[in-house]
Amino acid sequence: MHNGSPHSGQSMNQEVLHHVATFFRQERQILVTIIMYALAVGLFSLIIPLTVQELVNTFAFAIQPIMVVTLVSIMAGILLFVGIFKALQFFATDLLERRIFVRFTLAFARTFPSIQETHFRSEYASRFFEIIFMQRAVAALLVDLTNVAVGGVIGMTLLALYHPYFLFFDLLLLIAVGFIGMLGHGGLRATLHMSEAKYATYHWFQEIADNLSHFKSSLSHDLILQKADSLAHTYVNTRQSRFRILVRQYIGSLLFQVILHTGLLGTAGWLMSKGQLTLGQLVAAEVIIATLLLNLESVIKRTYVIFYFLTALTEIHHIFSLPKDQRPTTQFVQLPATGSPQGLALSISHVRGLPPPWPPTLELNMDLAPSEKWAIVCVTESQRLTVSRLLAGLDHPPQGSIRYNGIDVRDLHPDEVNETRGLVLSRHMTLFEATLMENITLRRKNLATEDLLWVLDLVGLKEEIEHIPDGLQGMVQYGGKNFSPSQTIQILLARVLIARPKLVIVDGGLHEIFASQRESILNAICDTKYPWTVVIVTTDSNIKKFVQHSIVLE
Repeated sequence: MHNGSPHSGQSMNQEVLHHVATFFRQERQILVTIIMYALAVGLFSLIIPLTVQELVNTFAFAIQPIMVVTLVSIMAGILLFVGIFKALQFFATDLLERRIFVRFTLAFARTFPSIQETHFRSEYASRFFEIIFMQRAVAALLVDLTNVAVGGVIGMTLLALYHPYFLFFDLLLLIAVGFIGMLGHGGLRATLHMSEAKYATYHWFQEIADNLSHFKSSLSHDLILQKADSLAHTYVNTRQSRFRILVRQYIGSLLFQVILHTGLLGTAGWLMSKGQLTLGQLVAAEVIIATLLLNLESVIKRTYVIFYFLTALTEIHHIFSLPKDQRPTTQFVQLPATGSPQGLALSISHVRGLPPPWPPTLELNMDLAPSEKWAIVCVTESQRLTVSRLLAGLDHPPQGSIRYNGIDVRDLHPDEVNETRGLVLSRHMTLFEATLMENITLRRKNLATEDLLWVLDLVGLKEEIEHIPDGLQGMVQYGGKNFSPSQTIQILLARVLIARPKLVIVDGGLHEIFASQRESILNAICDTKYPWTVVIVTTDSNIKKFVQHSIVLE
């Protein structure tokens, strides 16, 4: 259903069933508990029709007040037990909702950083709210459906005990439930289309938010309104298609209610006229079927909740199934220990087949010795970004290899790469909403206060921090809006350098930093007293004066 590649009905159903089975398998312990509570509620709830049966039989022959008091007292006591089990079921359901939220939150946190950037869109973060829809749907599904199913089975069993003819009625009821389910065919697909329309609308408003300054400074009202109207129209159409299916189901259930209710009453009356059923059993049967059909109608009116649950599972699974960063098929290789604090040896071997604007015949070969300071000068910004990402191991060349200390980056664990290599991407000068200290340290272990003070001085932020409200504990606003581009790139540099990586890759010439500070920061980064290997990938040839070696890529 995503990216314009619709599934066939059969494959989609199989996929959804697999998701449902996986979900129930992971939560089977608490689900069994909820079902057991439902079973207890269903069994104890039998006291109502049985009490009615005894009361009617009592009144039919003789009125004994003490018998009425006894029956009512017994029913009150048992209904109290029913209330207790319903409360326990309510608690267990809420516990399940909490488990769902925590489990999927942690799953999102593990999955997002590993998704390939070429397949990731920022709007996918909004799929997190499918967890909320799933929580609500699960509560309705488990409490309503479980209670109706368990209560229905117990009620139908009791009817069959009254007279074998009611077995036919039980069979007819099961056929009715199956037929009503068939009337909902296409509901899941329609709900998925509705979900896509909903997220398309959300994505458009996200686009407006991301480009707010451009829209505010131009005549864009017509475009914004027309696209919003078109997206709203699409959503309304998809919702209308889904509603037709729900109405079809509901009307079918109403027709079956008429048939089943009148059929049971007629059958019970006929059996009573033949002396095969007592008046109390007739009234009890009426109470059972009325309650069952009423509960069934309530569930069918909320069939959309089932579709929401299945849609939420599908949407969330789509995020988890996005292509992940490449991992070696065999065990990860560890970087060989050098026994010294020197930087990393970096080599580019026979790298070919890079995308345009790179010439198709170009082959890159470079060897950087440990602790050397290099500049790679590119012609275009896109070439610069390509080289930076390749050297950092974020992307992999179609042909050839990038090696750290002789080991192909693809064979190294991503955590070891990130620990060994630091990267500053000038195209992504954004900070996250947290304290300034968290933006710099990322809560990494083994970072002391001395490291923080050292790096702030190195990147020229030490004095500026003193003028920031709350200092390092000050909050960074969304995207780092309360910092200038110069301060943002300095913070990103501090984040990289505080860990003293063995390889520092800088994408760009740090032109975002004020000229008065830029030269001193570049001199500090490229100072030979620091053992790290430095690679500055830029389009500015003037960067050569700060480094030991340079190469120009034509």
